[in-house]
Amino acid sequence: MKYFKALAVHQHFGRAATVLHIAQPALSRQIQLLESELGVRLVSRHSRGASLTAEGELLLERATFLLRYAEQIKIDIVELQASPRGPVVLGLPPALASFIVPPLVAKMRTRYPDIHLRIHESFAPVLCDALEQGTIDFAVLSGPIVATPLIQVMPLLNEKICAVGRFDDERLPNGPINIASLQGIPLVLTGVMTSGVRLALDRACAMAGVTLDVLIEVESATLAAQLVKDGVGWTIHYAAAVALDVEDKTLRVAPIEGLILRRYLAQAVLRPPSKATVAMISLLHETAASLVQDGQWPMAEMVSPSGV
Repeated sequence: MKYFKALAVHQHFGRAATVLHIAQPALSRQIQLLESELGVRLVSRHSRGASLTAEGELLLERATFLLRYAEQIKIDIVELQASPRGPVVLGLPPALASFIVPPLVAKMRTRYPDIHLRIHESFAPVLCDALEQGTIDFAVLSGPIVATPLIQVMPLLNEKICAVGRFDDERLPNGPINIASLQGIPLVLTGVMTSGVRLALDRACAMAGVTLDVLIEVESATLAAQLVKDGVGWTIHYAAAVALDVEDKTLRVAPIEGLILRRYLAQAVLRPPSKATVAMISLLHETAASLVQDGQWPMAEMVSPSGV
């Protein structure tokens, strides 16, 4: 598998053999044996090197997970009595990543200096696929989420979803608003319609019979906030995403009654977590709880595991 992955990465027998420190004929022979064992062509050989067939692409996806898992098993066995160490890949929604990663990393560097953390930013549907494929170790998913037998979820916290407007926008009240108040307001919406804030908002509007005036759609909460500052309209998000702008009094937020964003910690059911992954799951939960308790995660409330 290691030989096959090297060939897939470099797409050239000579370059892959050099990286692996073996002769090119030996590498070619190993790939042929693998193809013979599986009964399919994995590689298309041509004058420029080699490219993967559809079967090869599928094997690469599985091989990447297996090699990562095998490496972590070795680390866990060797370091059974030592502090957690090794790679951990954490999946996070983009706006949440910029908010929670700095304090999480600060705690990690002090407590687990031998853990190598990598952050994968995307929305819930992509993160779920990555968990099932083994390319990330755990994730924070933003609900509503679709239940799957391959992913185990544990409630983390609930956040109030807010209307976000300019600080001087007289249309935005200082207290909570109802969903009907959004009607007729030009909106800059973020994210994807199948997850997180957008999914919760669309469901609430459908139930209330409210039609939104969506002026523009963007992926980034940062861009949405800038457009709101420019007077384009309001955006709909959670307060933590614009906490600095609220503190600077360039933006204001008003919670929307009955509109809650539920956050979950998630991991794959079929893959036992490494010692390092378990440590990082606990540390992320601790970091979130600390931010909520200290008032740094506005309009958020921790949820006990029994509150699924």
